[in-house]
Amino acid sequence: MAGVDQNSLLYSLVSGEEIITGPLDPSAYAQSDAPGIGGARLAVADGGLGVDIITFDDPEVDFAATLGGNAVIAPLIPIVPEPGSDSMEDKATAVSHKPQVYTVEDGDTIASIAAKFNISTNTVLWANGLSSRDVIKVGDHLTILPTTGVLHTVKSGDTLSGIGEKYDVKIKDIIEYNSLDADGTLSIGQKLIIPDGYIEQSSSSPVIIPRDSSLADGSSGPTPEPAKISGSGLLWPTTTKHISQYFIWGHTGIDIDNRSKPPVYAAGDGKVEFAGWLGGYGNLMIVNHGNGLQTYYAHLEKLYVSKGAMVSKGAAIAKMGSTGRSTGPHLHFEVRRSGRPINPLGMF
Repeated sequence: MAGVDQNSLLYSLVSGEEIITGPLDPSAYAQSDAPGIGGARLAVADGGLGVDIITFDDPEVDFAATLGGNAVIAPLIPIVPEPGSDSMEDKATAVSHKPQVYTVEDGDTIASIAAKFNISTNTVLWANGLSSRDVIKVGDHLTILPTTGVLHTVKSGDTLSGIGEKYDVKIKDIIEYNSLDADGTLSIGQKLIIPDGYIEQSSSSPVIIPRDSSLADGSSGPTPEPAKISGSGLLWPTTTKHISQYFIWGHTGIDIDNRSKPPVYAAGDGKVEFAGWLGGYGNLMIVNHGNGLQTYYAHLEKLYVSKGAMVSKGAAIAKMGSTGRSTGPHLHFEVRRSGRPINPLGMF
């Protein structure tokens, strides 16, 4: 891990783990956290190498902004036991019951990906929150379940009986597949694979397009009127004030939700330096305000301006949406200074 002081706190935090240099391969993520099998891999990217966006919205990856650059923490490639070892069969079975990450290839369709892993098309859609409104590009990553069914994240108040009823699955099947205790104890945030689970409202499949395809900005119709400007700081980027997720460790901005999908406004004067699709961000717009300050507007449904356009503070630049890895209509809004995310709430 070149460039990292071996006496630093960062080094001491990971000194018990194997440290590997080189690019992360999402398709090689391990499925176990047990010592000697998995663990944390720390990749350090020098901020001077032109890496100004390292963001993954996948559940398999945690994003963190660090003082020395950018770090992405991801599982290691597992160590495979020697043939004939007592634990080899047990470990293979455990790994086979974990989700994996698939990198979309040229010529793929959702149906062909599902067939490749012997699961239903709906299983791929449900695990990735996809519908016909989404766009998938070659090189994007999809979560693949090991069996046909549903991936459920345990929330406060969830019970096994309630989960079983929701997906029309027997409780004993959930317990057995996820190797739960006999009493079926659950913890908030725990991910359960529900074998043969079903969600009533199925979605039609999105189209997979080449990596370098440009998207239509969907800007038909009149552009909304500019927002009213007040104050000398950044302008609040939309009409709604409800924040569904705050700027915290692992979340690089704030999420502002509204099912009516109102306009999105430029938070300040600047130049659009990116307008298009970017992985989990979905349709993304980045505005450069000068002096190292940038604002990000993600999950957009429509883009009203293109890359290179000069925009004024309060100008309507997009429409709120739910593209990319999104749980519903909202704006993911980031403020970055010299490439590093900072709390947007201190900028208005």
